[in-house]
Amino acid sequence: MKKIFLLLMLLVPAMTFAGCSDGNDDPQTEIPDVPDNPGGDDNDDDEPDPANPGNGKILIAYFSRWGNTNYPADVDASTGASIIINNGNRRGTTQVVADYIQTAVGGDVHLIETSAPYPVDFDDVRDLNHSEQENGTRPALKSRIGNMAQYKTVFIGYPVWATTVPQAIRSFLGSYDFAGKTVVPFCTHDGYGAGSSYRAVQDAVSGATVTDGLALLASDVPSSESRVREWLERIGVQREEPQGTAIRITAGGRTFTGKWLDTPLAREIREMFPLTATLGRYGGREYYGSMPQRPTHTEEGQLHFENGDITYCPSNNTIAIFYAKADDPSMGTLTMRIIPIGKVTSDLGAFDEMESRSEFAFDNVQ
Repeated sequence: MKKIFLLLMLLVPAMTFAGCSDGNDDPQTEIPDVPDNPGGDDNDDDEPDPANPGNGKILIAYFSRWGNTNYPADVDASTGASIIINNGNRRGTTQVVADYIQTAVGGDVHLIETSAPYPVDFDDVRDLNHSEQENGTRPALKSRIGNMAQYKTVFIGYPVWATTVPQAIRSFLGSYDFAGKTVVPFCTHDGYGAGSSYRAVQDAVSGATVTDGLALLASDVPSSESRVREWLERIGVQREEPQGTAIRITAGGRTFTGKWLDTPLAREIREMFPLTATLGRYGGREYYGSMPQRPTHTEEGQLHFENGDITYCPSNNTIAIFYAKADDPSMGTLTMRIIPIGKVTSDLGAFDEMESRSEFAFDNVQ
């Protein structure tokens, strides 16, 4: 019996990457959400979601084959062992875990994307990964986060390839200074666990504090949101309260309290206070309307929101308050980029009781 066990242990390194082909590294497994909400600008719905300034100082960066492979339009996702379908939207396991984390603690989600796509055929991906590992190759990345200094906590997510991290993760970690930050690894696998991947992350982030990681069996991901929350609580990562200047919002005879962020755009808009705008309800998730004038400080923006976010959309010069449905797959992903400028800190349920169109007044708290 001991001889058989020893033989199996010797075979694991050679078999590990091939074993992933039935789960979260299957070409059909990493399928992104398809937003159902109307609108769109500059084909943003076809672009990866870059990290952009948020109010939680948390970054959730992850690597997956989807977004790094040019799959044919008719790729069959129905047979993927790790595909998760929710209200008609398909996502892969690594992305789903990243979404669980964002729902629990907020932050910005970033897909790590390589400049050269990976092959569609799994055997070719396996061979390329082995070659990259053996030669120490770090694939070039498509984009760089220009504001990494703002993030104090950085989650790093990936599928386990050949018992360790994909080389794209090493590329990402080697591109920034993580000294003084908290780095949190999480991974999906098909039965072999995290392997040596946590050590690989630890070795790549000199000067950072690396917490206990989370390794989830790909087939368990659909039922693992509570486990993710328990892990976050155990390692002490919590949603940060927004920092900034206290503001007051009045609308429909109601008064809301909030925080205004300390960013160039938010400061410019706050200089317009008292600011009055007519906002209308959309989709049971937000009130939005035109700004009285267009600010000059703009950024690229992001395609997701948290409940309570006050945002500015540079594409159509609108201000919005998102009050619900951040965790709804069909409504929580946007097609027009927004920039957070503040946060409502009082009861969001009151927005559902208001008229569909109201005049909103934003002002400083005296």
